[in-house]
Amino acid sequence: MAKYVILAIFVAVLITVGIYSRRRTKTVEDFFIGSRTVGPWLSAFAYGTTYFSAVLFVGYAGKIGYGFGLSSLWIVVGNALLGTMVAWWLLAKRTRNMTGRLGALTMPEFLSRRYGSKAIKIAAALIIFIFLVPYSASVYTGLAYLFETVFKINFTTACGRWPP
Repeated sequence: MAKYVILAIFVAVLITVGIYSRRRTKTVEDFFIGSRTVGPWLSAFAYGTTYFSAVLFVGYAGKIGYGFGLSSLWIVVGNALLGTMVAWWLLAKRTRNMTGRLGALTMPEFLSRRYGSKAIKIAAALIIFIFLVPYSASVYTGLAYLFETVFKINFTTACGRWPP
């Protein structure tokens, strides 16, 4: 019963944040990057929740941990610490400054303006689009396994196929 209460609270918080954010969003820049007023901590949490989604924690950790034991999970810790810290130390501040100067909202737009090439914008968008498909599939698969384990919902139903 507690897991359903926690899930309901989570959904209520998501809806509340969505309604609050919708009222404050007036422009495309507000929607994509919070009018460049989002602080470093919120940016770090947004990056972390994107990077460390079901792919890393449910998919990778579950598969490797189950297959090779807990001793193999040091890879996840290393990836979490080194992967994010290196990205933040080397890229975050410079990328934020450059996107602000160039007025870019997305990475393809940033690359296009930085290198003065529309072709690089199209290539970057295509790369993101192509690799977003398997990434999204792995997130849904991980979440479906999670829902199957925690809530005893059939995997196929949790993936969105109805009827199961």
